[in-house]
Amino acid sequence: MRNRLNFRGYTLIELIVVIVILAVISVSIAPRFFTAGGTSEYLYQDQLLNLLRRVQIQAMQCTDCITPVVNISASSAVIGSAACNDADSTALLCVAARDAVTLAPAGSISFDNLGRPACSAGSCTIVLQGQTTLNVCIESEGYIHPC
Repeated sequence: MRNRLNFRGYTLIELIVVIVILAVISVSIAPRFFTAGGTSEYLYQDQLLNLLRRVQIQAMQCTDCITPVVNISASSAVIGSAACNDADSTALLCVAARDAVTLAPAGSISFDNLGRPACSAGSCTIVLQGQTTLNVCIESEGYIHPC
């Protein structure tokens, strides 16, 4: 008769490998859950994308009137002559001082009735600089996207 041993459970090597993998994951990924650094840039990027797309759509719908212009400074992107203290919060993107995010280059962006951009700064790439650097690009035919 054969004596069969039934092994149940994990070996010591498997246990050590699992512990090492968990340690590596906890050291590299866990700190991201406890800090909000670098997240405000993504929020401002989304708001800037929506603001630019709104102006582009307005320019395409209003073919016989003056098209709105997005004026960009280091701390804001506003439609026309709007200011950061205006009540219409959909016409502007104002960076809070506590977020330490800047927009560059300063200038203005307008769109023709086909949705194509005209950028005063020469480049139709807007850089959001904070803890992370994000870009918003406007292609020559009007495609607005994060890049």
